[in-house]
Amino acid sequence: MSASLAVVRMMNALIRRLAFGLCTALSASAALAELSSPIAGPGISIQEIGIYCRADDKATEPAPETSLGYIFLLDGIPEFAFKQRQVPARLGISFGLVVMADYDIIGARIDTWRPGATKPDVWYSDFAAGVPRMRGFSFDFADELVTGLWRMEAYDGDTLLYSVAFDVRPGSEMPGVTSDCNLLS
Repeated sequence: MSASLAVVRMMNALIRRLAFGLCTALSASAALAELSSPIAGPGISIQEIGIYCRADDKATEPAPETSLGYIFLLDGIPEFAFKQRQVPARLGISFGLVVMADYDIIGARIDTWRPGATKPDVWYSDFAAGVPRMRGFSFDFADELVTGLWRMEAYDGDTLLYSVAFDVRPGSEMPGVTSDCNLLS
């Protein structure tokens, strides 16, 4: 076999490997970009998901297993401005879900997983049968602006009540999306 034929075969093999590797990498990134479907456990219904209008906080409640050590309590259920799970990482953006249980749940564990975290922010809350409950997160501080997959979950003991993923993207990728509903017409 001539040296030039051997070089051509090696080049063809190299091109095939590179093409296969590129296709595999692109498939993997597309799979990571897709959000899994929201999960609602037995007796739980997810009423709304998305970016909600910034509501006034009525108070705070201690939540020592969160990064701030407390959570904000909202006055009622806010209006959802964008019913989507792609969220811009910008100060003032609020996102989450409204859930309802068909039975009373005392002391449910609420987990918020941030991208790259080894443990979630955790707090505890009750669900009253038939009463919608807001579960969300607001970007109030610059160190919270972490892009990637965020997951909000709740458990009654070991039983999963719900799990919803959000794709938090750089704020510049989503210039028209806001939680300030005063800017919406």
